[in-house]
Amino acid sequence: MFLIPSRRPLALGSALLLTLAACGDSSTAPGGESEVISRVTLTLTPSTGGTALTAYIDDPDGNGAQAPAAQVGTLALARGVTYTGTVKFENRLKTPAEDITAEVQAEANEHRVFYTVTGTGVTITTTDTDSQGRPLGVRFTKAVAQNAAAGTTRVVLCHYDAAPKTAAATSCTGETDIDLTFAFTIAN
Repeated sequence: MFLIPSRRPLALGSALLLTLAACGDSSTAPGGESEVISRVTLTLTPSTGGTALTAYIDDPDGNGAQAPAAQVGTLALARGVTYTGTVKFENRLKTPAEDITAEVQAEANEHRVFYTVTGTGVTITTTDTDSQGRPLGVRFTKAVAQNAAAGTTRVVLCHYDAAPKTAAATSCTGETDIDLTFAFTIAN
């Protein structure tokens, strides 16, 4: 009896390779997977010198149904000061914890951090960009006017999958990887 070799394993192997390539980490085109983030840390360093302010919020299931934990750390801003800021994203659901910030920066064309500030006299300006000159938002400045009042800073990490990232966007039009709100006070 003569057996004809099956082409099924070859077809299945090709399909698997195409699937893996489609879900890969591309830094130049939309795609990839949403990030799992369980901790977001804001660090604000006064441009005039001094001690950095740091606060973090844990979200035990990432961007899932469970509510985030309470903010740890106080962001007591001084009037008339501009701060250089950074945001750090981590997946602490893994052991050891994974720093997602490096991945967000490597895939800058697919990500953007949006900041929404409540309160009077506090503005945030993104200072970093992706390879096409569009805002990224991992680094920023936070300017506090003399008339500033306490408020909140909402941090949204947007992941662009099917739709391309645009420079003029003022809110997330892609998938939301994480959405947390930090409180700040005015120290003086």
